Amino acid sequence: MKNKSTAKTCRLLGIQKKFILLIMKRSLILGILFFSITASSFSQKITLELGEVKLSQALKSIKNATNIDFFYSDNELDVDQAVVVNYKNTEILKIVSDLVGSHFNVEKTGDNIILISPAPYSVVQKVINVKGKVTNEQGEILPGVTVFIKETRRGTITDLDGNYSIDVDEKSTLVFSSIGYANQEVKVAGQSVINIKLKENVSELGEVVITGIFQRKKESFTGAVTSVSTDELKAVGNLNVIQSLKTLDPSFVIIENTDMGSNPNIMPTIEVRGQTSITTTGVADEFGGNPNQPLFILDGFETDLRTIVDLDMNRVASMTILKDAASTALYGAKAANGVVVVETIKPLSGKLRVNYTGDFRVEVPDFSDYNLMKSEEKLEFERLSGRWTAPEYDPFKQYQLDVLYNERLAEIRRGVETYWLDEPTEVGFTQGHSLYVDGGSDNFTFGVGLNYKNQKGIMIGSGRETWGGTINLNYRKGKLNISNILYLNGYESTESSYGSFEDFAKANPYYRPRDEYGNITHYLDRDADVFINIVNPLYNSTLNNSSGSHNFSVQNNLRGIYKFSNEFRIQANLQLIKGITTAETFLDPEHESFLNRDLLEKGSYTNSRVDEFSYRFNAMASYAKIFNNDHNLNVNLRAEAEQTQKERLGFEALGFPFGTNGNPAFAFGFREGGRPSTAMSIYRRVNVLGSANYTYKNKYLADATYRLDGSTTFGKNEKFSPFWSVGLGWNMHNEFDMDPVQVQMLKLRGSIGTTGNQGFGSLTSTSIYGFNQNINIFGQGLNLLTLANPDLKWQKTLDASFGIDAVFFENRLSATINYFNKNTDPLVVAVDLPSSTGVFGYPINSGNLVSKGSEVILRYSPIYNLQDRIIWTLGYTASMVSSKFDGFNNTLKSLNDSQLSSRTLQRYRDGFSPDDLWAVPSLGIDPATGKEVFLTKEGLQTFEYDIDNETVMGNSRPDVEGVVSSNLRIKNFTLGINLRYRIGAEKFNYALYSKVENISRAGLTVNQDARALYDRWQNPGDLSSFKSISLTDETPISSRFIQEENELIGESINIGYDFNDSKWVKNIGLTNLRLKAYMNDIFRLSTINVERGINYPFARAVSFSLNASF
Repeated sequence: MKNKSTAKTCRLLGIQKKFILLIMKRSLILGILFFSITASSFSQKITLELGEVKLSQALKSIKNATNIDFFYSDNELDVDQAVVVNYKNTEILKIVSDLVGSHFNVEKTGDNIILISPAPYSVVQKVINVKGKVTNEQGEILPGVTVFIKETRRGTITDLDGNYSIDVDEKSTLVFSSIGYANQEVKVAGQSVINIKLKENVSELGEVVITGIFQRKKESFTGAVTSVSTDELKAVGNLNVIQSLKTLDPSFVIIENTDMGSNPNIMPTIEVRGQTSITTTGVADEFGGNPNQPLFILDGFETDLRTIVDLDMNRVASMTILKDAASTALYGAKAANGVVVVETIKPLSGKLRVNYTGDFRVEVPDFSDYNLMKSEEKLEFERLSGRWTAPEYDPFKQYQLDVLYNERLAEIRRGVETYWLDEPTEVGFTQGHSLYVDGGSDNFTFGVGLNYKNQKGIMIGSGRETWGGTINLNYRKGKLNISNILYLNGYESTESSYGSFEDFAKANPYYRPRDEYGNITHYLDRDADVFINIVNPLYNSTLNNSSGSHNFSVQNNLRGIYKFSNEFRIQANLQLIKGITTAETFLDPEHESFLNRDLLEKGSYTNSRVDEFSYRFNAMASYAKIFNNDHNLNVNLRAEAEQTQKERLGFEALGFPFGTNGNPAFAFGFREGGRPSTAMSIYRRVNVLGSANYTYKNKYLADATYRLDGSTTFGKNEKFSPFWSVGLGWNMHNEFDMDPVQVQMLKLRGSIGTTGNQGFGSLTSTSIYGFNQNINIFGQGLNLLTLANPDLKWQKTLDASFGIDAVFFENRLSATINYFNKNTDPLVVAVDLPSSTGVFGYPINSGNLVSKGSEVILRYSPIYNLQDRIIWTLGYTASMVSSKFDGFNNTLKSLNDSQLSSRTLQRYRDGFSPDDLWAVPSLGIDPATGKEVFLTKEGLQTFEYDIDNETVMGNSRPDVEGVVSSNLRIKNFTLGINLRYRIGAEKFNYALYSKVENISRAGLTVNQDARALYDRWQNPGDLSSFKSISLTDETPISSRFIQEENELIGESINIGYDFNDSKWVKNIGLTNLRLKAYMNDIFRLSTINVERGINYPFARAVSFSLNASF
């Protein structure tokens, strides 16, 4: 505020101004001696964030906040000039001095007055007008960038076209600042035109939330999200982005596949914050996916898991995980399992740039989880088990058994000790190459990328080749921005002709795999009981067996944006996808599976081809406006339509001549009753979306989303369903006068809303009929294959979440804590109707599933020297999730009965978890008899096994799972260690159940776990965990085979060096050179010994990466 009467007097008596001011100064100094109590007002610290405003408005805001008046002459001080006001916990005099600049003195008086007067010896510099344009590295125009004078804080912002104009002293320094970009300072030095390209600030990537639909500043967003950069992903490993992402966020969990191990052709099973659906009820058609898998978004468009797994890591700019309703409700019916948003690198304008990355990986089979018998142990186990004793007294049969036994014993004494696990495996080698070229002008940029990866698996003959090409074109002219990205991708996968790894684990070590000439023999020996030949598991690898698939897909993403003003714009997107996948398997007529088949049925060939075509179109209008510098509003309206059509054609030919190469033209025919099969599925979906984000003074935050979805997946009477979310947040660091050096962020946030799940396919909404194979005089009939439920409701998840984000001590300490509760009600399940109806797998709504848990992400840097680039950061992440069914009553009795008959440990019962392990309680082995003692529901001990006594004996999900990390940077050198831990999970140890006990007489002919020899009961009084070695009868599932497991895994160890500062790098024409080395899954420590990698072993890996730019 200015004193108008005084200012007027000064204007009228300008000649006496200096004298008057001198008298006033002296008087005010004396007044301070008597009114020193007012000094505290001037030393008061305030937080003032107004953005760009007039100087007069800034002074008025200070007066309102502090009750301090200002005394100045408006002939000398330009109060209409624009200034940038963004101060946290700063003294008032410091703020005013910055705002008025170095040409004015700022002095306090004794009566809550600040005097602003010209500096007596100020040297006035020449004032010039500077104009220019601000863009990003891709050449995209950046409106709304703050441009201010460093010395005076006066400033402006760029307009819709990225242009700015400002009057400055010729020796001033301009500062350019924008969210998500690094600040850039430029000395004017007499220049009249200064064009700037801002660089993305990787360290600030987490400050911007990329949802795939729009971007939000993290400080003003109420959702629970995690964003990681390409550098963070590649610091973990170079296999694929999915394997790296699981290390960086505890909510993103890959379920370990103990059956298929490290098979490169098996897609991972992924969960984000637990499960929302039942996976074993058959509600999905053959094209449906995993209903617990998150949704994947690539450059703003939906994609599938295989595309993300095969995606070239070097093209990824960032990945963002959307976890709660406030962030995922944007995707409505598809987002109940979370959303993973992937953004690729955009081309840069300017001169032509070339970037090359070479990735190399070596994998070694890991057999440490196998505890198989050696030759002498296995033969002794067979003897003690009675294999070499005739069941009934038969001298001739006993003589034959003795001969076979002595032959094996002789081989052992000759030193035969075949380690069969080595036979089908090798050291796997992977090489990947990525080349990217980009460049262009301010109006047009282009990027062309090529990538190729050849991954050889650790089982001989298995592998995966992927290749891809990308063309990214961007055109900007005025308010129009058009971009088009074309993806060409393909892969070819092959499976090992050696078959299942389990066959080699079963082979007895006293057999020789080859004859004296080194040739693989067809048979190893004769069976002791039935005297048939035992097939050599290596023999199948000598045949013409083959199994694999290949794919080619084309995807085009077209986007257009038109900006009417800084506040309003429209955007339209069109995606087209065409893909073809073919799978072929040929088994040679001499394959062991055809040993007892008729001659015309030996050999088989199967072929399956899937054609896919899909399109998606959406249009969105966006409005963003700041009102009175306090109210920030963002509104989006969006509509979308999509269709996906998949068709499959397949057949199986049976019977081939010996020596054939698998050409189906040579087949003798089809399987009896067989014929070619076809399937077609069409999904159609539409939706309308409205979302709004509001912030007040960057303190109070609110997000709201409403989306109406329509889909052909559910019943015809339930075609549309609404989804919504509301989120609230409070930036406490902006509410209170916190020291900005000590507290950079302290935010509370919470949200609630509904999302859905459509991972079921389309058959749940459509009745399917098929022609009867038989024809009679009345014509050909139809069979009902699938009965639709017209009233099938949408599966919805009510998601409530609460979280805290905190950053302290100049980014040295950060913490994110989340709590969530997800209630999916109703569930979609499939039940078998009474047999008289002939309907099986009928989809219904029944029950609900509640998943709740918490996540913790902590980072602390005990050493944080940015100037010398020496940083040491320690990290800790943790995830805790639990789930519970309810509301089923008895509707899933048939499903539970089938689970019981198939000897699985999972049940679907109210009040229990989908991860619970059900078994009959066991008290162990009776030392006197060697028999198992069971516990009844009444608490009584019994030798009799009764399935009615089964109860929950454990839970397969860990109590807590996460990663402990240490990352060190010393200038250009980096070292990172990431260790995964799992605590409190119970596992059913199948090796104990099937290889220590439950060994039938047929099972005695194959190798078993060594514990079957050493740890089983033998004599009365023995304290043992397993039954008598002489018993070969069946052992039922009991709690003896459920064990608690705690694990520590060396998930990632990496080391790297950046040669950018080396002169020799510049001398050879490179602008960047970086080397990295990795060790992944290098060790695993567990409290139990359980076999892993049954059909395909696990691997330990060492990788190398080279990146060069020029």
